[in-house]
Amino acid sequence: MKLTKETLRNKLVFLGTAGARYVAFGFLRQAGGLYFNFDGFNVHVDPGPGAFVHAHRKGIDSHWTEAVILSHRHLDHCADVNHVIEAMTLGGKKKRGILFCPEDAVSQDPVVLEYTRGNLKTVNIVKEGDSYLLSDSLKVSFPIKHAHRVETYGLFFKWKNIGIAYISDTRFFSGLIDAYKGADLLILNVTLYKKRPVIDHLSSEEASVLIKEIQPKVAVMTHFGRTMLEAKPWLVANAITDSTGIKTLAAYDNMIFDLESFQVVRQR
Repeated sequence: MKLTKETLRNKLVFLGTAGARYVAFGFLRQAGGLYFNFDGFNVHVDPGPGAFVHAHRKGIDSHWTEAVILSHRHLDHCADVNHVIEAMTLGGKKKRGILFCPEDAVSQDPVVLEYTRGNLKTVNIVKEGDSYLLSDSLKVSFPIKHAHRVETYGLFFKWKNIGIAYISDTRFFSGLIDAYKGADLLILNVTLYKKRPVIDHLSSEEASVLIKEIQPKVAVMTHFGRTMLEAKPWLVANAITDSTGIKTLAAYDNMIFDLESFQVVRQR
């Protein structure tokens, strides 16, 4: 199913569901990030390797994008950010668009090039607790700094009366629960099947705790590592649904989710 501006409206497209090096860079799954449309306002979150091509194949023109958000500087989340910005701005011919990212994504050894940043209308350096109005009906906030190897933030969209949270890479800690309370849709990066304390990623068991405590209407797991793929994410999602009573889905590459009905759009 190729998208148009009309069919993309109020949808979330999973341009990739790969997490960690073995899956993202072993080409076991795509790693293009999340593409949101809110009443025609387009946001690309974490455009990892291949994001530009994966978007194009789905019919999404990166020039439609108004905002790019990087949760952090690791390449599975940002490898294609410069391609996306170049397309957004028509190679700098049109100064437009907003970038949100942590400070270390643009300093020292920057993952967002100075050249492409110069073509954007605005660059916002994210800090814990920041909140920005993107349109009359859309606000994005960055409620808490995550526990990851580099500066990392999840995000919370407030769109009309709907709360949409994205918990990016992090080690589990209790502060995540209060930070993302109020989410109607909870998207979680679940890289590990079983907990590994030395790795700063969520496991399926920890995701289950977060889902149970945050109480969204629907939860969607993504960003799977090798152990999650081996465990079959859809079976893990079914088990979490049974244990929490909250509908939990396992995203797949190019999955389209309707942000109004909270249903997966069946592709044809």
